[in-house]
Amino acid sequence: MKKEYLILILIIVILAGYLVLKKEDGRHYTLPEPPSVDTEKIDRLTVVQTDQTLDFVRTESGWAVTKHAYPADDGAVKKMLDVMSGLTLSALVSEKQDVARYELDPSRVLTVTAFQKDTPVMSFKIGKTAPTFNHTFVMLENDPNIYHANDSFRSHFNKSVDEFRDRQVLAFQEKDIEKITLQTPEKQVVLTARKPAAEDKEAQDSTPVFDYPDGASPDPKTVSNLLYSLSALTCDRFATDTNKADLKALSPRLAVILDNGTSRVLTLFEPDGDESVPATSSMNDYVFFLKPQVAEDITSYALDLAGLTPPEEEETKE
Repeated sequence: MKKEYLILILIIVILAGYLVLKKEDGRHYTLPEPPSVDTEKIDRLTVVQTDQTLDFVRTESGWAVTKHAYPADDGAVKKMLDVMSGLTLSALVSEKQDVARYELDPSRVLTVTAFQKDTPVMSFKIGKTAPTFNHTFVMLENDPNIYHANDSFRSHFNKSVDEFRDRQVLAFQEKDIEKITLQTPEKQVVLTARKPAAEDKEAQDSTPVFDYPDGASPDPKTVSNLLYSLSALTCDRFATDTNKADLKALSPRLAVILDNGTSRVLTLFEPDGDESVPATSSMNDYVFFLKPQVAEDITSYALDLAGLTPPEEEETKE
């Protein structure tokens, strides 16, 4: 009996030792270090998606995307560059090249390459987000293994051209506007800012007080609301099959002209079978669409100031 116990204990010790050695052996690998890149020196970036390749180029005025050189959202590009400069591998996931399991197969993988003066300085593949939602499956260039990379970042690269474009279409400082011209099919109204006294610093740093040509003053809150709604205006999306020349024959529903030594013009047109409102801006080369509520607010403020608010709307406001 004692002999059987000794044999059992010996077997347990051997098994325990085997498991310990196996576990330690499983850790005997060194994670590779992704290439170190200086994002300030990267001047081109490509993202190869399933159905298209997005090409980003750094210009003097910022980043541009695609062969059309659309101004890109610098914040969106910065997120991609930050991922590349901070890419950190946390675990070896697979050596079996089972790419489909991790969405690194040709039908779903994203391939990202950064260039410096036409020389590739970093390239890697992005798969799906890990179940932890804190990691992303990746593959490095010339490495068949699949790794966990820290953070969830696939969504930073997996966007359409339209989503990568800079959607700001109008920008200015409210305090700098000297004249507002409102043009509708019915009338044109001009509001001119009063010049604050040189010693009145508070007035110089706030929204100006405006007057109509006859000396009457518009509602300052409505003026402020209009300028605020336009001061950092972003569009909902860009038109894909319409350019500014196509709209020249159309009669705008509203034009707002803002002057401060330079004229900024926003023009709204009637929607055609779509709730979104087509528009153009002198600060953007392309036709774009505003969300219905955004266009409605701008139009409402402008019509109020032009004295064209429908009676039923006036009653509602009261």
